[in-house]
Amino acid sequence: MSLLRPDLNDLPAYRRPPEPKEGLRLHLNEPPADWPPAARAALLDRLVRMPFHRYPERQGELTERLRRRLGAPEGGLLLGPSSGALLDLVAMAGLSPGETVAIPEPGFSLYPLLIRRHGGRVRPVPVGEGWPLAPWEAALEARQIWLTLPNNPTGAWISPQELEPLLQAAAARPEPPLVVLDEAYAEFAPATHRLAVDRFPNVLLLRTFSKALASAAWRLGYLVGDPALVGKLATLQLPYSLPAASLEALDVALDFAGAFDPGIREVPDRRARLAAALPEHQAAPSEANFLYLTPDPAAPLEAAGLKVRRLPGAGAARITVGDEAATARVAKALGGSLPPPAPQKRRRLLALDIDGVLIDADRSFMEAVARALAELRPALPWSDATFRAFKRLGGFNNDFRLTAGALALAEVCGDRDLVPVLEAATDRGFSEFESRMAALEPAAQTVVQRHYADTIQMEKPVVALAELEATGWDLAVLTGRPPEELELAWRVLGFRFPAVCDAAPHLRKPEPAGLLQLADAFRAEEVLFVGDTVDDARCLRAAAALRPELAWRFAAVGGDRARFAAPEDLQFASLSDLLPMLTEEPA
Repeated sequence: MSLLRPDLNDLPAYRRPPEPKEGLRLHLNEPPADWPPAARAALLDRLVRMPFHRYPERQGELTERLRRRLGAPEGGLLLGPSSGALLDLVAMAGLSPGETVAIPEPGFSLYPLLIRRHGGRVRPVPVGEGWPLAPWEAALEARQIWLTLPNNPTGAWISPQELEPLLQAAAARPEPPLVVLDEAYAEFAPATHRLAVDRFPNVLLLRTFSKALASAAWRLGYLVGDPALVGKLATLQLPYSLPAASLEALDVALDFAGAFDPGIREVPDRRARLAAALPEHQAAPSEANFLYLTPDPAAPLEAAGLKVRRLPGAGAARITVGDEAATARVAKALGGSLPPPAPQKRRRLLALDIDGVLIDADRSFMEAVARALAELRPALPWSDATFRAFKRLGGFNNDFRLTAGALALAEVCGDRDLVPVLEAATDRGFSEFESRMAALEPAAQTVVQRHYADTIQMEKPVVALAELEATGWDLAVLTGRPPEELELAWRVLGFRFPAVCDAAPHLRKPEPAGLLQLADAFRAEEVLFVGDTVDDARCLRAAAALRPELAWRFAAVGGDRARFAAPEDLQFASLSDLLPMLTEEPA
């Protein structure tokens, strides 16, 4: 009688592919440089003082730090001992014997092992050297779908806009498959798929620190997703599964995140220069930190003392993009010459509020709120001045909440002018009424939206698409509108951008989560957020505190801008006045 599962009898153990004993390491997709000296010294100082006889107890603390940096909801992030270990949890939690997982072919060699060890069946999806969507559309009946973007070993990638139809089709199925976006190499791509997570509850985003923070030795990764889903996965994680030293390493690496980033950002240019410098080999289009080369270049490279990952049967090899000297050696060994580095453009993101910034909507929303309050509390005095007093107070960027706040205050203060009450409360807010406002908000939303269906006719765009595109900045939206009203805004504007809206509490300004998600999605080095309320300004400052390694600026626009702008902020009457300055700024 077998003491183990019969299906494990023919499951091979993972073994590293054969490789030369000597040579420069260009076969494991490791970052080109080790930790910066200051970061290494800071970690070593901690390790010297770390008690070795105690269990590691900082996982919750570091999870919270990372969650806030990434703009995830509470309970929406799980830290684990490598992204592979987290993917193992996903397979353990989601697969019953015989259920299928669709994975790319060619793809990461670890995937089949993880699937089979939990009794699942592998469904290879042929992608070749690219990333065609049609084969994935035919695999949506699988229990899980693992999308590696960029793909390993080819480096193929598609943009969030291109992937959107597949995610929509998966979510629309009667029983949606769990979609795992494995972004182990996201730091080297033009953008990330970070915005998909809050929009699709069946999507998990998986990442590693092996590349982003040059921390392969510490074996750490994380996943982000719907808190209900992540919470179930967390119950399967063994206690104290992350070593204390690894947790300390993550804490220090996040302290020094800005020191790691320049080396990561140099890789795409070096990758492109190497791909163009090979006279006898073809490089597949790659957005990772490696190239997939044909015909197989392993023999001349190994003869030159360079280790590469051989891919038997493919007539190809995968080679890591190392530092400048190592990459020049690769080009020389393959008969080419590496061109010098090209000047790199700074990744700059222009994030825009909608109402009062992209759209002249004040009259529309003021009127919708006024009509709603006239219906819900007819005796309450209401004016544009009251509306603006709520906005100046902060915490009422969402007009449904504003309406609920007015109703809650009226219950306590009676039907009188609320402007003096609001002005007196500037420093303390109305935290004592939070539960009552939350209870009133659903009804307020229903009535405001009904009136907004008429008042939307008052709205008009402030700028044209061509004016925005002329700046040369990446463009995105962060708005207090809920999803259904965001769709109405696109109709008014006549164009659309990647956007984060008020779809969940953690995305409601002045919470910084939406801005942090946009910075991640665009791999931004510099973020300029244009807003017209105190909540917009607070959102920017909170985001800057959580990711200080990025360059953050706030531009205050509108008639009330002097009330909430700080001395270091930009101030303009409107977005139209700001754009010429951005167009003239050097990249």
